[in-house]
Amino acid sequence: MRSLVPLLAAFAAVLVSVVYCVLLTTLLPLERAFPLTRRVELDRLRARDRARHARFLRGAVSGVVDFSVQGSFDPYFVGYDW
Repeated sequence: MRSLVPLLAAFAAVLVSVVYCVLLTTLLPLERAFPLTRRVELDRLRARDRARHARFLRGAVSGVVDFSVQGSFDPYFVGYDW
């Protein structure tokens, strides 16, 4: 019975990874932005990437976070109460 435990664990790991990969590819399909038959200039790709990154950054939460920091810059001073 003990020899079956590693075998079952390996089988379960493979099964979980296969199910996860299949589920992930159905939820997030990958498509080419540009077909292989059409050449695209590098400047055009860079401009497209810049626009995409700007969209990502606009959607992200941004702002100033203010929190207090206590302690010392000296790593050897940690934990001492003077």
